[in-house]
Amino acid sequence: MREPGGGSRVATDTAKATTDSTTLYITALCGDDAVLFADGMELVRAPADPDPERHRARQGHLWTDRIQGKETVIYRDGEEWLRFPGEELLEGFLLDGGKLHTLGQRPGNQGFCYRIDGREVFSSTVGRIVGSASSREWDAGAFSPDSIGIFYTYAIPFVHSDGTTWEYRIMKGADTFRVIPDDVSGTILDLRVYRGKVYMAALRGRRLCLVCENSTLWHRRLENTETLPEVGLIPFLGEIGLKGVSSFSRYNYSEAWIQLGGRMLRYRVSQRIFTPSVLAKGNVHAFWTHIDTRLINLVLNGRRLPLDYGKYSLMNPLCINAFNDTFVAILSDTSSTEHLVITDSLTTHLRFPGTPTSIRIE
Repeated sequence: MREPGGGSRVATDTAKATTDSTTLYITALCGDDAVLFADGMELVRAPADPDPERHRARQGHLWTDRIQGKETVIYRDGEEWLRFPGEELLEGFLLDGGKLHTLGQRPGNQGFCYRIDGREVFSSTVGRIVGSASSREWDAGAFSPDSIGIFYTYAIPFVHSDGTTWEYRIMKGADTFRVIPDDVSGTILDLRVYRGKVYMAALRGRRLCLVCENSTLWHRRLENTETLPEVGLIPFLGEIGLKGVSSFSRYNYSEAWIQLGGRMLRYRVSQRIFTPSVLAKGNVHAFWTHIDTRLINLVLNGRRLPLDYGKYSLMNPLCINAFNDTFVAILSDTSSTEHLVITDSLTTHLRFPGTPTSIRIE
């Protein structure tokens, strides 16, 4: 494998492939290289780590990172941007005011570090970051940028004789913003700061709850045979809601759902070989069904899209997303090097010998 550095970039003044105000960016892994496409044209190619969570498109550039020895190195368009000691997986990544904010989880969930331009701002030798770089609904990954600051949360385990509980610490930069003691709110499934308020999804006994500060906004009782393999907070229709997937062992079906106040949208799958998934962001909602990576169908804002059964695969979570209320997806043909690009107003094909890893509009 080639060493990092020496990335090639197509000459352009604006890093845009069109004259429109926005550009559709796609990242892909092609052999040992990460590639950035802008409106279907190859813009940047650079050696990269094969982990798709270690490369991303931001502000018209290809950002990659990798571990070298005992250091984490970040590259922009294949050229070294900064490096710092320690092995970190960047669960939070945010460019704000010309500065790069990162939230790096250390191996084995043994602590993390919040950095600005590589400089340590806050770190802990214990704790697990709440949130993920692969979150579709939150563009900065585990960061929750807000008008009053940049927030993130980490959880500290407390081991007892009868199990483990977690204390959650909500941070604003280097300062502790809120502490939620262990085992006082049930099982916390997700936690975010949104418009200055702390929201959390919690399971209290058999009740699934959406909590804002200390008030329960709504709750519903789970059915006796219902399990929740996936639940997350979503910024949807100007509010915070929940999305999730439920399985019902008694009735042999599963469903993806969106809960916003008293309203609930459901997408039910009656055969266990199929898995439902959901995106809810801004004004966009989409449900899809898949077997492993192969898509069976895709429903966008209540309209079923005409996809051939099992022809296309969703290779990475961030290959379906929404930005500025526009849906975007890149799906891979299972039998060729052709990829299908879908937006609200466009369906087109892009051919390249590789695996798409994300799609984004900026």
